[in-house]
Amino acid sequence: MVIITGTSRGIGKALAEHYLAMGKTVHGISRTSALEHPNYVHHTCDLGNPEAVKRLNFPNPEEELIFVHNAGILGPVNRFSELDSDPTNEIMQVNFHAGTAILHRLMRQSSKHLFTVVFISSGAGKRPIPSWAGYCSSKAAVDLFLSTVQLEETEKGSNTRLYAFSPGVVDTQMQTAIRGVDIARFSSSERFHQLHSNNELQDPKEVAAKIAKLIAKRPEGQVLWNATEV
Repeated sequence: MVIITGTSRGIGKALAEHYLAMGKTVHGISRTSALEHPNYVHHTCDLGNPEAVKRLNFPNPEEELIFVHNAGILGPVNRFSELDSDPTNEIMQVNFHAGTAILHRLMRQSSKHLFTVVFISSGAGKRPIPSWAGYCSSKAAVDLFLSTVQLEETEKGSNTRLYAFSPGVVDTQMQTAIRGVDIARFSSSERFHQLHSNNELQDPKEVAAKIAKLIAKRPEGQVLWNATEV
């Protein structure tokens, strides 16, 4: 059984399609459904709402369980002091807390099963990017959280493997939104325009295939991964 957040588009949708093509049962979590398949089960949920996340329910896995927390938001792009309000709680809820809440429940259900977990991280969690304070912080939290939980699981000899995967720059709606931000609010704007102009954005299907490859290998020891390493 495969559980994926953010399956309405981008990497999440591509990854769901990848596993459906393999004959897996996929449970997708997003506000809207974009897939029709006999093995696809959709869970309509706003991951920005903690109470909605608590109401999610999944069947017990028969053997192997895969969970990918792919859903994420960038939040408003501007210097923190110039924002009309603090968006950090919402960004952390979608990018981090929703994933940890689902993970905790699944870990309690799947303690005797082969369990593989991937959270989508980012290079933005490893270095500061002006005007992305909330987003950078959420991805840094992903990295350290999964690294810590993996140590805990290793200590008790469990069948759980956890990975924070940084996909690089992918051709998604988030990238379109980034290119729409004026340089006065986002000093790195020109770089993202150049990446698009130079055709350097990755296809979501290519990234999904790399995530699936990492999950299939289940390497030990290393928690933080990027697309060039898979």
